Amino acid sequence: MNETAEIIDSAASEPRRLVRSRENRWLGGVSAGLGEYFDINPIVYRIAFIALALAGGTGILLYVAAWLVIPDAGEEDSIAAAAIKQHRERPWLIVGVGLLAFGAILALSTARFWPSPGNLWLAVALAGAAIVWWQVSTHSSSRTAAESVAGADGSPPATAPSRRSLFPVATGLLIVALGVVGLLDATGAVHVDWRIVLAGTAVGLGVLVVIGTVTGQAVGSVVLLGVGVLAALALALAVRVPLFAGVGNQVDHPTTAAAVASTYRHGIGDYRLDLQDVSFPVGSTHVKVTLGIGNLIVRVPRDVTLVVDGRANAGDVRLLGRDDNGTQVHDTAVDTGTHPARVLVLDARVGLGELKVQRG
Repeated sequence: MNETAEIIDSAASEPRRLVRSRENRWLGGVSAGLGEYFDINPIVYRIAFIALALAGGTGILLYVAAWLVIPDAGEEDSIAAAAIKQHRERPWLIVGVGLLAFGAILALSTARFWPSPGNLWLAVALAGAAIVWWQVSTHSSSRTAAESVAGADGSPPATAPSRRSLFPVATGLLIVALGVVGLLDATGAVHVDWRIVLAGTAVGLGVLVVIGTVTGQAVGSVVLLGVGVLAALALALAVRVPLFAGVGNQVDHPTTAAAVASTYRHGIGDYRLDLQDVSFPVGSTHVKVTLGIGNLIVRVPRDVTLVVDGRANAGDVRLLGRDDNGTQVHDTAVDTGTHPARVLVLDARVGLGELKVQRG
């Protein structure tokens, strides 16, 4: 009787732990664990996670974070804590995978599942790269540990045949492919969308990683190269305007209507399009100007009726004195000039930076 009382008292004195429950779990046991800890029906948490996931991906981020930091029932450490302890001697792996995961979180935070997925595919690609990198590095460390144990008893460890790295092959193919595409773009033979080029390069490197993993060849360097390509692709997709259309400050100042082009493009730097000295004809004249990263200034004549559509993925949009800033900024303005029959329809876009449209 006394022993039973002591057991009950010791159990009552133990602090409650938040763990991922093994009972009544649907996926990772997060909702069930939260329900047990706070004594609330787990369906409440499941509905909240699903609603936040459909609203903008936040529910997925919260669920994954909880799955990583909340230990499983019967385990002392969470997945994140165990990974940190296991790779204490190689913190670069934790940092690298963490950065990839952070990029996936940023992409997923602006994704929508329906009707347009937005950056959902990019989040999946970054998460996949993190998983592949983790698996490859963990497999390599396990093999090294096994060889060390084999030689601990004084006997020479079994010598495994050296694995050939796919990095030279990947680098060579990358140089050749980018060189050919760049040559075609420079000569004007084709108009190259470098976002498609980077996406194709990422796919090709991913195929090499899969082939190398299946055939037992070293792919760690190829994974790092792929991470760099994915980072460049993420930037190009976030900006969504030409990054490779020139670098540096540039000014275009046509003085006649015939000299005005229908499209102006610049990559990185400050760009100014000065149209204030142009005498536009009666009717509508359409001009589109895009800048990747930097400050874009467009000056228009005082006599034309201006119809302007301004966009910035991240930055500041100032249309004829009106100011709007933030991310995914979109503003329009219509301003009648002294000659209403002369209409300038302006489409101005900036990836990262400032857009300013003003009268001359």
